[in-house]
Amino acid sequence: MLARRPLAAAAAAMTAALLALVALSGCAVASAGPLEDAVVPAGAERVAVIGDSIESGLGLDPDESWPALVAASRGWRLSNLSVPGAGFVAQGSDGGDFSAQVATAIASRPQLVLIGASDNDLGTDPATVSAAVEKAVDQIRSALPHTRIVGFNALTGQAGDDELAPLDAAVKKAVEADGGTWLDLGQPYRGLAGLVQDDGEHPTLPGQQAIAAAVEAQLPD
Repeated sequence: MLARRPLAAAAAAMTAALLALVALSGCAVASAGPLEDAVVPAGAERVAVIGDSIESGLGLDPDESWPALVAASRGWRLSNLSVPGAGFVAQGSDGGDFSAQVATAIASRPQLVLIGASDNDLGTDPATVSAAVEKAVDQIRSALPHTRIVGFNALTGQAGDDELAPLDAAVKKAVEADGGTWLDLGQPYRGLAGLVQDDGEHPTLPGQQAIAAAVEAQLPD
């Protein structure tokens, strides 16, 4: 299903403006994985990202993923734990689902955790996904009571909004129930020429920049 969610004109204009800002940011500073050796400001906010191939920047350099772009812009100390193929239930290329990323995130004691729905969980019973989502978010909140939790919708180049709605709703409900923040990023790159790789699913660098711009526009400081 390839239905598209039309973006409001104002949001599109904001995204276009922010794309230029993100493109000019110091992208080389950030990279996927813990930035223990990167040049980041003293006292930089520790951030962990739990996600799939979109967040990992599959097909690109790690520092071209949207988490790395936002980290460079905001001066984060980033641990991008995202794994291609992974979801709350789906097993990724490392054989683990999001629970493995959650455990690693908790161990790193971040001040902010970003966790997104994933289209890799499509085809799994929604109740099973919802239970896994609730467990993951509750684990983060229980272990890190003072950490900000931010959830976001599944990002995709192919799946339709109706397909993704139950997955997004499960993450939104769990995150907000634990006092977190929900970001509805829309689909900043889906179906847009030059923003999608040849596989039809993963964003190009401009596609990753479009996602980063959407995150920057909504994520509180």
